[in-house]
Amino acid sequence: MSRCARRAPRMLARLIEGALSLVDLLAGGLGRLGVGLIAGLFRAALFVLRGAIRALFWAVLWPLRALFRALFARRNAAERCLVLTGEEFEAYAAKVLRDNGFRHIELTPMGGDQGVDILAVYRGESWAIQCKNYAAPVGNAAVQEACAGREYYRCDRAAVLCPGSYTRAARELAESTDVALWDGDDLSRMMKKSGRRPRPGRE
Repeated sequence: MSRCARRAPRMLARLIEGALSLVDLLAGGLGRLGVGLIAGLFRAALFVLRGAIRALFWAVLWPLRALFRALFARRNAAERCLVLTGEEFEAYAAKVLRDNGFRHIELTPMGGDQGVDILAVYRGESWAIQCKNYAAPVGNAAVQEACAGREYYRCDRAAVLCPGSYTRAARELAESTDVALWDGDDLSRMMKKSGRRPRPGRE
């Protein structure tokens, strides 16, 4: 047998081994590519699913938050004073002012108050205070009354106190006449510091 004939089976075996190695290599590469492709698709699906869940969560949470705020939001505590009569509100305001550092508090006579309901002293300054227990915004007439009462009683300062708000005209007049306007937010803070609650018939 010639030398070439003896080498032929060996060369064929090597060729087959090489082909098998190439097939294994290709199969391994395709396998890794397939695994990576599947993993990428899974991560993309997970990302989309997470975004959808988050969007659904906020879509459900938003009306619940609005409902929670509507039910439990902090309201203006001064609005509780609206159950009081005008005279009861003045007496209650005098007590709240005393609890907030005002001294020498005096309620002026009903019907002859000259535009002022409470006289008091705070940090060395005398105050003439007009009380308006109105649900609607208080107008500039109350500012005029407080200003006139300040002059009549010769006080240093004047203020209007109400559980609600003031009209634009009232604020403009108060600014030009140096009259302090204490609205519902101011009164609520005073009430919180005082700790007193308005009770009809008990003031």
